[in-house]
Amino acid sequence: MVIGGVLLLVLAVIFFFVARANANKLHTLNAVETYDTATLAAIHQRITAALGASGFTQPCEVEGVIECATPLAGPISGKPLVAYTYTVNREYEERVTTTTNGKPETRVERRSEQIEQNERRAPFLVRDERGHVQVLPDGATLEVIETGNRFVETPQPWTGATRTLGRREFERGLEVGARVFVLGTAIDQGGRLAIARHPANSKQTFMISRKSEQELAASAATWARNMNYAAIASGVIGVALVVWGMLAG
Repeated sequence: MVIGGVLLLVLAVIFFFVARANANKLHTLNAVETYDTATLAAIHQRITAALGASGFTQPCEVEGVIECATPLAGPISGKPLVAYTYTVNREYEERVTTTTNGKPETRVERRSEQIEQNERRAPFLVRDERGHVQVLPDGATLEVIETGNRFVETPQPWTGATRTLGRREFERGLEVGARVFVLGTAIDQGGRLAIARHPANSKQTFMISRKSEQELAASAATWARNMNYAAIASGVIGVALVVWGMLAG
């Protein structure tokens, strides 16, 4: 009983931190101003003219469609992408021997292990109804989806207890033409406006999402609320079980 109570208290702490993280995310979404690209460009021009390029770091949010003149090619799909993660898993069979009622039994299980992972990102434009702005995605939290998946057979003979069947390749990417929401820092990049990671504070939020700001805010609010309820419930029940167990002992 005491052990169960302690486990619930540990869960309560985890739920609390998840709730706080989502509450912080909601606060950031609500606190940062959303701009159209023309307004953001005017702010950039005004501030850099008055303070110089180094004085321009403006938290911002923009929404629009991805454009890119020189996109990356998906390693599996060949689709034009501005970011992708390419993962290769070795798939193999392994003989596994267990003992049941004193008798050894051998069965063959199919397993996999990651042997390669590559990630690439390229600068792109986000276009809205009033213009476009460059986005430098390095350092951003990116929302990607599966854009390619294939199995390549490379069968090998048994080597000891294992034999290779082939490799499974996965591609997850962000496509040209996708509509995205970007929360980051507007900076001056060689005299041009760009949205990037904050140059002096890497902990400041920089995210590129397929969801709208409204969808992200609603999700963060729901998670924060539910995790708070879960933390309170787990904490109360956990304390009760610990006290009860100690008294009963």
